[in-house]
Amino acid sequence: MKLHRRHFLHLAVAATALVASGWYFQAGVVRAQEPPKPLIGTWKLTSWFTKFDGGDAVQPYGPNPKGRLVLTADGHWIIIITGASRSPAKTADEKAALLDSMTAYSGKYTVEGDRITTRVDMSWNEINTGSNLTRFFTVVGEKLTIRTGQIASAIRPGQKAEGILTFERER
Repeated sequence: MKLHRRHFLHLAVAATALVASGWYFQAGVVRAQEPPKPLIGTWKLTSWFTKFDGGDAVQPYGPNPKGRLVLTADGHWIIIITGASRSPAKTADEKAALLDSMTAYSGKYTVEGDRITTRVDMSWNEINTGSNLTRFFTVVGEKLTIRTGQIASAIRPGQKAEGILTFERER
């Protein structure tokens, strides 16, 4: 009977080791799919231009928008952008104006080449929640540029626009 228990114990230890090693190697596969290290970090918005297919460009939140983009190693995207000259709201109209002078959303992101796609899980504008937002990016040194690509303009019906956001890495 002791021999049987000893074999059972060895089998149990071996099975546990196999399960644990399988989990370890699975974790290694996940790590291999992590986002590129140059993207990971906290980024401060330095400019935002929207270029229209008619040729002109505007700064949606003025010349000094405020914003942060946080990209984590485990694939979370969190962004908030606001106009630079916002004031505390006292009336319903002022509160609505604050909502119109901000962009904020979060979600899990994936990277393929120069494309970053965020599966939006929450947003300041519920029309984005549940959607996949694909952007194009370049990282040069401590500078990250994100382009929306040509999309239908929300403020100029019938025109296409491309947003270009520039960020600097924060330390």
